[in-house]
Amino acid sequence: MREFFYRHSRGVTRVVVGKGLRPEDYLAGRRAVYVVDGGAGVAVEGALVLSGGEEVKGLETLTKIYAFLSERGVDRGSALVAVGGGAVLDVATFAAGTYMRGIGLVLVPTTLLAMVDAAIGGKGAVDWGPIKNLVGVFYQPEAVLCDIGFAAGLPDRVYRAAFAELVKYGVVLDRGFFSWLSENAEALLRRDEGALEQAVYRGASIKASVVEIDEFETRGIRQVLNFGHTVGHAIERISGLLHGEAVAVGMAVEGEIAAERGLMSGEGLRAVKDLLARLGLPTSACLTEAQVAEAKKLVAFDKKRRGDVVLMPMPVGLGKWVLEEVSVREVEEALEGLRCTA
Repeated sequence: MREFFYRHSRGVTRVVVGKGLRPEDYLAGRRAVYVVDGGAGVAVEGALVLSGGEEVKGLETLTKIYAFLSERGVDRGSALVAVGGGAVLDVATFAAGTYMRGIGLVLVPTTLLAMVDAAIGGKGAVDWGPIKNLVGVFYQPEAVLCDIGFAAGLPDRVYRAAFAELVKYGVVLDRGFFSWLSENAEALLRRDEGALEQAVYRGASIKASVVEIDEFETRGIRQVLNFGHTVGHAIERISGLLHGEAVAVGMAVEGEIAAERGLMSGEGLRAVKDLLARLGLPTSACLTEAQVAEAKKLVAFDKKRRGDVVLMPMPVGLGKWVLEEVSVREVEEALEGLRCTA
């Protein structure tokens, strides 16, 4: 078992990575109620069970959680324990941060992607219409329990999709971690527990180090975590790709923009694409004309857009980054490159 702590405006969050972790051991005796992802294979008596997946991130789900908390007599001294994938953790964080202006929160991510991304950093959000994460809050949990035992039961595609976020951390923040991922790709694919624990610990701690510096995205530092997400979010909504798969394509496409600007060498871009492919992730997509048009519309609503440009983090070699103004037209041209040719 490994653990680390990161500091923020609410105090300190404890992040634990291991097996057989029990939420009740991290509640300091407080009363807790549970919200559980129905697809996680976890049974908790008296819990509110939600369907997983992006469709859960709506105002209807928030209303359901608020009603549940009220019926259970939850007060500001109580804690909400959210068990599930990233979508359930997102909406539960939003609920915990807004119910009574904030109650206790413990997150138990059950997917590898949630362990290294959604559970770290205090972002809670719901979607509005076609726009992902348009309405949200920053609200840090007291603890995040990353039990790698959940990884054994994940479908291969869902398991592999998480590697995109890990590769992202290596590309723009930690060249050493990128090299480690390359050296341990096969061990991760066969779900070696030692490699998996190390990957989750390092990935989560890298993200947490960014959050400590720029918790509320006011200093421009946390924007580094958006690498691959401008294109990724646009195609995720219209292609049927999982989040990690879409981000993998997004990193490949945005990496090409970086290479065209002279920020990344062709060799570096090939190394990124090669690692993604070795980890079973796509580096391109085949979109119809209608899908390309819809993706362009979604870029118009991107939170990173400022007039005719989108503020996009770009890799500088491996392990470093810079925030670039990329014209909307450039992004649209990149999306055109994903149009099916046959």
